[in-house]
Amino acid sequence: MKILLACERSAGHIFPALCFARKLLGTKSNLSQASAEAVYFFITSAFLKSYIEKEGFKVVGRALRFRNLFIEGIFRPLEALYLILTLRPDRVIGFGGRDSFFLVLFSALLLIETTIYEPNIKMGRANRFLSPFVHKILRAFEDSKQNKKITTVGVPLRENIRKIDKAEARKMLNFNEKSVLLCLGGSQGSAFINATFVRFVEHFREDYQIIHLTGKSGYSQIIKRYERIKNNKFIKDFYYMMEVLYSAADIVISRAGASTLAEIAFYRLPSILIPHPKAGGHQKQNASYFKERESAFVIRQDNFSFDSFSSLLKKLICDKNVRHGISSNLAKIKLGIDFENFCTSTYF
Repeated sequence: MKILLACERSAGHIFPALCFARKLLGTKSNLSQASAEAVYFFITSAFLKSYIEKEGFKVVGRALRFRNLFIEGIFRPLEALYLILTLRPDRVIGFGGRDSFFLVLFSALLLIETTIYEPNIKMGRANRFLSPFVHKILRAFEDSKQNKKITTVGVPLRENIRKIDKAEARKMLNFNEKSVLLCLGGSQGSAFINATFVRFVEHFREDYQIIHLTGKSGYSQIIKRYERIKNNKFIKDFYYMMEVLYSAADIVISRAGASTLAEIAFYRLPSILIPHPKAGGHQKQNASYFKERESAFVIRQDNFSFDSFSSLLKKLICDKNVRHGISSNLAKIKLGIDFENFCTSTYF
């Protein structure tokens, strides 16, 4: 059986698919190492393509140098038809985003069994359009319009997402017992979050330690700015051992993608969320879900105040009681799960 996992170019789309693939293969006891070839990934990120290939999976899809709706509107449909006719997948599972849209749509129209996974509270535009055509819809959050086609499955946590003793995790980073701020710029690199956090660090030399994942975009410029900062710091464009970083951290600054929120909830980390101002609006709703449950602070980018952000972050650094209250509320959010039981009951 050939299963094709169709992803967008960001880690928020790709890592849930990777988790799904690992669990999918793990449910079949007679799988040999070569059986990984039965699961294909459609990925349009040149940066993350090599990572998935190292995991032993076949990767297809062309990474275009820049995003252009007109060019993509011509190229992606032709690419989708070519891949369907050459790979002849038995099942196609879409993880959202416009890059994978035609691949899922044409598969459904050609009567290939198709599924879409939606990790956000608000269904993305691509998945919303595809939902009438596909056979199954998997959702992270409960859907008010629940029907036989929809199954609520939560957000798949990566296999390495496990809790490490905080002191041990900090020792691995050469950190001490002082507070640790973790800033997540995203795999593609959020210029706004990266610039805001570095500005805070440059202006407020408090007694804390820094973990900053910048993403590829702008990494070289950011690392130069950190050369003048003496705080203990761990700066990378991308890092695989996220369990170490989360376990070492006390506070997170991040966008509000569903995968990241599931991980923040799992580690019960107080956070300042700055949802992407576009992204179909789903990050704003994800962030609101946490804010309504007093499980995170949320600042909107479209009316952003650096002074307000700085005051809030300093409050989190200095006030352990505030952090403890948020951590307690995060314990009530059961968002992150693994897909093993789902794969077993639904596919095999």
